[in-house]
Amino acid sequence: MLRKVLIGVGLLLLTGCSTRFVYNWLDWIIPWQVDDYVTLNKAQEKQLDEMIDRNLGWHKAEELPRYMEHLEVLRQDVAEPMAPEHIQSHLDLSAAHWDRLFDQLLPQLVPFIQSFSDEQVAEIVAKAREEEEELHEKYADMTLEKRIKRSNKRMEKSVRKKIGKLTKEQKAIIHDYNENRHSTLDLWLSYREVWLDRFIAALENRQDGEALASELRVLMVEPDTLKSEQYMELIEDNQRRFTAGMAAIQQSMTPKQHRRLQRELGKMHDDFLYLAQR
Repeated sequence: MLRKVLIGVGLLLLTGCSTRFVYNWLDWIIPWQVDDYVTLNKAQEKQLDEMIDRNLGWHKAEELPRYMEHLEVLRQDVAEPMAPEHIQSHLDLSAAHWDRLFDQLLPQLVPFIQSFSDEQVAEIVAKAREEEEELHEKYADMTLEKRIKRSNKRMEKSVRKKIGKLTKEQKAIIHDYNENRHSTLDLWLSYREVWLDRFIAALENRQDGEALASELRVLMVEPDTLKSEQYMELIEDNQRRFTAGMAAIQQSMTPKQHRRLQRELGKMHDDFLYLAQR
C-alpha cells in the first residue's frame, strides 16, 4: 500500500499529468489513494493532512531546486552523444531524489502506521492480497510474445512523449531490447510475494517503532536486498542492455527530436520553478 501510493504519486508528478496540476492537487490525490487501502478515522485523516502540508513545504524549498539543477545538467548532456554509463549516472541521480524523500518521510510514517488498528491492518492486507492475485491472473495466460508487444508499445509511447515521432531505427532498438532482454517474470512475481510478506509482518509488528523503521527502509529504499542472487544478476544485465539501447536512441535522434526533447525538459524545469516560487 505505502509503496504503491508514494511511487504512484512520484510517477504522476514526473511523467504523467501536468506537473503543476498534480502538485497543486497532492493534498487531495494522496488521501484519495490511501483511501483505496484503508479507512482512516478522523484523527488519522488529520495526521495525514498535516503530514502532507508539512512535507509539501519541505519539498518545494529543498527538493524542487535539486530537480531543476538536475534538469539543467541533463539538458546540457543530451545535447551531445551520451554513453550508456552517462545515462546510468542520471538514473542513479533520480534514484537519489527518491531516497531523500523517504528519509524525510520515515520519522513521520512510523507513528502514522503505528496508529493503525488491527482491523485497519487487516483491511490493508486484504486489499494487497487481492491486488497480488489479480496480478498473477493478469500474467498467467500472457504469452512471451504478447508481453514483448506490450513492452514495445509502452516504451515507444514513453520515448515518443519526450522526442516526438520515432524513426524505424529507434523502434527497432526498442524491439531489440525487449526481445533479447532476460525474461524475469517468474522471479519478479516471487520477489513481490517476499516483499508483501515482509510488509505484512512489519504492519503486524508495528508497535516496535525501531524495527518498523528498519523494515520500511528495507522495503522502500533497499528492496534489492530481498531479491535472489539469480534475479539481481538478470536485472543488472537487463539494465546494461537498457542504457545501451537508450544511448543508441539518443545518438540517433534527429535535429527535430533534439529540439522537442529540449522543449520538454525546459517545460519541466519551468513547472518546477513556478511551483517553487508559489
